[in-house]
Amino acid sequence: MKKLILLMAVLICLSCNRKGVTLSFCDVIYPTNKKSCLVYNNETDIKYIFYPPSFISSEEWGYLGGNIWITDKEGKEPPNNDIFIDKAQPTGKAMDQYIINEHKDSLLWKRLLAQGLRVDYWGAKKYKVITKSKFVLGPGDEKEISEKISIFKKDLETSGSYYSFDKKKEYFIQIGLNFDSTEIKKHLTHYELDSLKRNNIKIFHGKLKTEKIPLKFH
Repeated sequence: MKKLILLMAVLICLSCNRKGVTLSFCDVIYPTNKKSCLVYNNETDIKYIFYPPSFISSEEWGYLGGNIWITDKEGKEPPNNDIFIDKAQPTGKAMDQYIINEHKDSLLWKRLLAQGLRVDYWGAKKYKVITKSKFVLGPGDEKEISEKISIFKKDLETSGSYYSFDKKKEYFIQIGLNFDSTEIKKHLTHYELDSLKRNNIKIFHGKLKTEKIPLKFH
């Protein structure tokens, strides 16, 4: 009886230690003058593949989604402003590279169509972005990544939002990422899906959120 109780206690303990997949900051303080450093940790028995975080708006599904929460000690968000940046048409070498990239995207589109993926030209461009940054995380593995998060007006390269901070206040940041495997599968060829299945790799589906840490202004 005692052995049975001990065995049950061990099993319960093991299950408690399985935290699943977690997302955390590399540091205990977020320096605003550097890229954000995040760590994925896979504490499961499953080998996962991660594609870019996604979002679902009222209009469509899209990639590169995520949420950023910045609040002060009282839980209030600093003023948030929107800006429109009209980027000039590329010229010279930039235009040459633009033409080369467009040609490569056209070839990719033809290849995807030949593989049975029914996408238009813009769908091919989306496929390129989605598959370029994928990575696999095995059981017990972790991966550190750096992401640029623009919270100041001077950091914006395209249209977007930025914050206005009161330097006398203390602020905290938290990041959440959403992964929708259902939508990702729609953008992969049946060859890729079959390869994942044969290698026992599962597309990660779910929401990850970091802890809340202080912002450090520079």
